[in-house]
Amino acid sequence: MGIIVRQSLKAGLGSYIGVGIGIINQMYVSTKFLSVEELALTRLLFENSLLFAAFAHLGTPFIADKFFNKFRNDKLGHNGILPFILGLPFVGGMLFTILYLLCSNWIREYYSENSPLLLKYHILVIPLTLFWLYLSVLEAYCRNNARIAVPNFIREVFLRLANVLIILIYGFGWINFELMLTLVIASYGLGVVSLIVYIKQLGRWYWYRPNRKILTWTLFRDMLAYGTFTILGGIGVNLMLFIDRSMLAGERGLIQTGIFIIAAYIAGVIEIPKKAIAQISIPLLATSLSKGDNGYVQEVNSKSALNQLIAGGLIFLLIWSSIDEIFYLIPKGETYREGKLVVLFLALVKVFDTGTGLNTEIILYSRFFKYATYLIVGSAVFGFVLNVLLIPRYGFVGAAIATMVTTFFYSLSRLIVVWRKFHIQPFSTGTLKVILVLTVLYLATYLEPAYTISKWSAMAAILLRSAFLCFVFIILILKLRVSKEIEMIFNNVKRRLL
Repeated sequence: MGIIVRQSLKAGLGSYIGVGIGIINQMYVSTKFLSVEELALTRLLFENSLLFAAFAHLGTPFIADKFFNKFRNDKLGHNGILPFILGLPFVGGMLFTILYLLCSNWIREYYSENSPLLLKYHILVIPLTLFWLYLSVLEAYCRNNARIAVPNFIREVFLRLANVLIILIYGFGWINFELMLTLVIASYGLGVVSLIVYIKQLGRWYWYRPNRKILTWTLFRDMLAYGTFTILGGIGVNLMLFIDRSMLAGERGLIQTGIFIIAAYIAGVIEIPKKAIAQISIPLLATSLSKGDNGYVQEVNSKSALNQLIAGGLIFLLIWSSIDEIFYLIPKGETYREGKLVVLFLALVKVFDTGTGLNTEIILYSRFFKYATYLIVGSAVFGFVLNVLLIPRYGFVGAAIATMVTTFFYSLSRLIVVWRKFHIQPFSTGTLKVILVLTVLYLATYLEPAYTISKWSAMAAILLRSAFLCFVFIILILKLRVSKEIEMIFNNVKRRLL
């Protein structure tokens, strides 16, 4: 587990720098220089491209993660797996482009009444999807070569920083909105090129023909079968994540969509630690599951769940204790404040999800991988039905309720499957200790004296409150000896400072 913590910290550094840039962008730059409708449009283009890329890559990143060990051999250029995993999504990308163009009339009909601005630019989803497709595939190749820091930096820092700078250029009036969108999409193309250059510098750009002794017809068939199931799973995941925004745009318009997106972004910060830990855990879990080493899988899962809950729970505490000040400080905060309940609903379920561990990864990279597809497709259908029922009646609050309920039952179903199939569960006495600490600290915030809110007092309140909560939280976690990994990190830092 020590290697997971160390690698996660290295990968997480770029993620948290990206979070900082993202916070500046979403909470100030985008909200200040883009109208609510323009902000919603830019996010919808990005999020729809993620949804379509889940189909267009034909499951290639998952295929690479599961089957890379069969090809792994630096001396033999990994037996030619790189051309294979780059060629497969090319086919998928072409199929996606054809299907999207065929569906253009339906898209226009659905959004014409409430979101006409979207119709002018929806075709830009095609190049953005193709760039995003190859970003995910090349990241998978780097991940399986034990290189995650630079790809993570490109995704989390470079692309977000480019987005901020381009929006600033637009905000200063130097370019129009259409050129701004074009430059944002071009930055993703530059990200793909950067990953290719990085892989070549590593000396891992092995452009060899696939070894037919390894890539037999039987293995190829198994890879395609696995990829087919993961395509459905990937589509299901992205439907769960993004269908609410697309439906809001169609049913209620871009203003309500923009409010929901900002609220969902605030809540989404909670998932950053989980993403960092899962990213480095995937190859280790895949190897252990292939060997049937359930003991190590249990260790990785329980410790990951605990550390994810510690990090995600603290972030939730910091966000919700200062939510009024956050909305006060962001531009157009009086509009975005309407999404306060959205933050609460989504943040609570994300904390629960982080505390359940790596159940998705365990199922996905085991012989029970089909269950991952069944669960996510079922959850996506369930979520779609809830959105259909709730959005027309309750707007963005209905979308939040639908997402919260769907995510909760999806997390619970994965938990049950892993317990039934592997006899593995993520909870421990440490879980209860973390929940107790978070509850006590949140109740303590009610003891704060009242104050007159202004720009400077709101910033001071956030800083002082956050510093106090972080300090006390860390002390309590260490005193209660909740996590050996956090104790190890603390002792290493202490030893270096002293």
